Amino acid sequence: MKRTLDMAAIVLTVFFLLALAAASLLGVTGPEKASIGYGMLVTDAAGAMFYRVFASRNLVIVAAGVIFLILKLWKPLAILVTLTSALAVFDMGVRTAYGRTPPTFHAITLVLIVVTAVLLWRRAILARN
Repeated sequence: MKRTLDMAAIVLTVFFLLALAAASLLGVTGPEKASIGYGMLVTDAAGAMFYRVFASRNLVIVAAGVIFLILKLWKPLAILVTLTSALAVFDMGVRTAYGRTPPTFHAITLVLIVVTAVLLWRRAILARN
């Protein structure tokens, strides 16, 4: 069971990082198109630039996550993934505050992040003992 949960932590982390990287690369290369899927259409140059900055921030998170994963730094990876959940909550909160329903993928992403974070914290705590 321990090995299964350890593998689940790694697989979910890799899946999460790949999904975030893919969405972010789409946002950097085509912010107008990517913003449609995000639920907030970008229609001007300033909005496109802002969306690229937003997507680039996510790529930095991906890079840090990949480095932590490769180096088997479970605690920093658990911290990073846990804090990433705040981004999903914030995105949903902002959209809701402005009277827009967040896309379903935000809630699904939040659940994925929380499950991944729990598994990573478990692994980090067990690695310490």
